[in-house]
Amino acid sequence: MRRRVVAIAVGWVLAACATAAVGTVALDAVGAGILGPQNQPLSQDDVARALAEAPSSVSVTPSAAATTVSSGAPAPRGLTAPGGTIVAQCEGGLVTLLSWSPDPGYRTDDISRGPAATASIKFKNGGTENEVVVTCHDGKPRADTVADDGHHGGRG
Repeated sequence: MRRRVVAIAVGWVLAACATAAVGTVALDAVGAGILGPQNQPLSQDDVARALAEAPSSVSVTPSAAATTVSSGAPAPRGLTAPGGTIVAQCEGGLVTLLSWSPDPGYRTDDISRGPAATASIKFKNGGTENEVVVTCHDGKPRADTVADDGHHGGRG
């Protein structure tokens, strides 16, 4: 009888370990596992650093405020908005959102990346919703923000 109880206990422990291992692998496969997130949002400094390390055909200042193009190709530009950071590019009067990173606590929704006359993205945090509309002005992307309270403000 004692051997049977030990065998059942060992079997139960092995089943629990196998279940935990399968759960860990499944969580890691979707990118949010207990072994650490695989895809973390970029901070504003990360975006500026990535732009500064762009290919040699594009020269970007660390603040990403001013860009110069040596190859004739349009330069991407980092834009900050309430709720996140966007990297956009203008070409032929059309804007394209190349990438975006919500601030901590925010998520993105309703993304219209372009190329188009306007591109947009919403940064949401609880009841706060900031819609960012990006357009081209003088060949450079510009972000205008519409907060959920209806106030308008431009940044970029």
